[in-house]
Amino acid sequence: MVKTIDEQRLLDILGILRYNKGPLGATIIARRLEISGHDIGDRMVRNYLQILDNKGFTKKAGHLGRIITEKGIAELNAEKIHERVGFIKSVIQDLTYQVTYNHLKRDGDIIVNISLIGDKRLNTALKVLKSVYESGWMINPLINVFSAGYDVCGTAIPKGKVAICTVCSINIDGILVSRGIPTDPIYGGIVEVINNKPEKFVEIIRFDGSSLDPLELFMAKGMTSVLKVVEDGKGRILANYREIPASSRNEFTEFLDQISTLFKGIMMVGEPGEKVLGLIPSARSCGVAVVGGLNPIAAIEEAGIATKTRAIHGLMPIRMMKHLEEFI
Repeated sequence: MVKTIDEQRLLDILGILRYNKGPLGATIIARRLEISGHDIGDRMVRNYLQILDNKGFTKKAGHLGRIITEKGIAELNAEKIHERVGFIKSVIQDLTYQVTYNHLKRDGDIIVNISLIGDKRLNTALKVLKSVYESGWMINPLINVFSAGYDVCGTAIPKGKVAICTVCSINIDGILVSRGIPTDPIYGGIVEVINNKPEKFVEIIRFDGSSLDPLELFMAKGMTSVLKVVEDGKGRILANYREIPASSRNEFTEFLDQISTLFKGIMMVGEPGEKVLGLIPSARSCGVAVVGGLNPIAAIEEAGIATKTRAIHGLMPIRMMKHLEEFI
């Protein structure tokens, strides 16, 4: 159904509140709408928030701003907001600006993916994760495991299931943006690997043309062969592609060296105009190819363990994450 501009703005605001860790005020909401290309101003946002309050979709949280209610979440689901083209790009932009990780203190919030699996398959799944990490195709060894009854970033863990949280590759963009280095995630895709060397993208989907994370879609379709790459050095892995201003390239690579102990998986940083695994960057830009954060989960699925996975799911303090070997 075609919606009026006002109806769409109300849904946009609900979407922003849903994926935020705490209350938000009109000024911050207006700024995030502006990032997504909607410049409507603080006053108009306040008017929309009043409408949402009246409908019971949001409520005040003291002087801190508004939070979404259960009724508001139900409204989002009913309107199928997740099916809107480009929705995942908005989520990426929103969460990127909320990453607070400090590489010197090794503290702050990071973006996590979440995967639900049967609790009896956990030990096997952890062994698969370890093999992917040791082969170099897992961007970070930090994970967390939650048992039934816990609520993780708004997802309740049902009986008989456990949740595995892994580090999302979009954190790299969040950390760089906080340093004043702009990045633009453009594609999620699949990269062909030969002799343990990434060769080229063979499948791509634009983030601004999809309602879900493209890597999540590729994984759901069974298009990866991460375990073959782990075992034989040949196969297909998940990856993503972003661009940075050519003028920021040196600063970008220097900072990557500083965070390399925690975030790995940079496959290639191109020179201005240089092809990156077959993709041509925009004018005055450099392409950057990064290993996808869902590769370990794709490997788990390839091992015959069903998962219910949501990429770019939410924020979690990095102090809550532990090295995967602590769970084995």
